[in-house]
Amino acid sequence: MLYYDDDYFNNRQKKEFRINATIIISMIQITIQAVIMVIKGISHFCILYYAGSKHTPAIKYHYHLHRLFNPIFLHGGNGHLLTNLLSQLLLCYSYENKNGTLDFLQLYFLAGIGGNIASALYFPKATGVGASGAIFGFFGYQLAYLIKTKQPQEKYYGILIVLCIQVLLIFEPHTHVDYSAHFGGFFVGIIWYQKQKALIGILLFLGCVFIFLIDVPDQKYC
Repeated sequence: MLYYDDDYFNNRQKKEFRINATIIISMIQITIQAVIMVIKGISHFCILYYAGSKHTPAIKYHYHLHRLFNPIFLHGGNGHLLTNLLSQLLLCYSYENKNGTLDFLQLYFLAGIGGNIASALYFPKATGVGASGAIFGFFGYQLAYLIKTKQPQEKYYGILIVLCIQVLLIFEPHTHVDYSAHFGGFFVGIIWYQKQKALIGILLFLGCVFIFLIDVPDQKYC
């Protein structure tokens, strides 16, 4: 848990641990992963597909817009979930305590949706899951803040820790890191720091429009 004494993390006093939206979302993600693990008679890939993984053909041809939201709560494996949970708690918990639950939820889900839109456009033939896009929204926000305010070098340690955690995903079996989702969420976080909420809405809308314009065959894997 990280605390800073500036405009973004300006409280050095020890805070008592409390249940907030960050913790609740993490518990939901853990619960969903546990349920997926006990389901038998169907492949893990198909479970994720039916649960609403990102899949561009289903969005374009069958209007499954929930596939831009559901992947935030789905993960490709236990290692994938663990690394995202660690990153999520490091970046999101203090942000929510400082900026409020409503502000946190807006950035979390806008960045998550932005990441899934970027993935749908860049990898239109692949399915995708994970909260990395949402998490990297806070990564982008914090990095933009540190650069803008010219914070000392030690303030970047939290970001470096998150990067190391995300690198661990490379060693998780059968996990293919979707860097387009990371970048999409990261970009939303930077814009959020600039307080350009209207611009985020416009970009997400245009991204959805482009999903319906790209050339991708209608495929259903399960």
